[in-house]
Amino acid sequence: MSQDNIKSFERESFKAKLSKLAEGKTVDDAVFADVVYTAVSKFGLEEEKFRDAFGLTKGAVERWSQLKNMPQPQIRPKIMGWIRENLS
Repeated sequence: MSQDNIKSFERESFKAKLSKLAEGKTVDDAVFADVVYTAVSKFGLEEEKFRDAFGLTKGAVERWSQLKNMPQPQIRPKIMGWIRENLS
């Protein structure tokens, strides 16, 4: 299997995980932080686009990925859905 195929498989698996998480009513802090970190660092989610979509400051995404100043658990599924839809 080529590196491109592996990356594509990983991305699709990640998107499937996000779909399942977005169906829930809340998302655990550690899971949310991992998703944000992975989306930005591994799958190339444009951080500026992410910040703009939710009115975040530059440091907010970094803090979220470090389990600091987390958004309310009830809003996290909506954020997960947005991330899934905006991964390239």
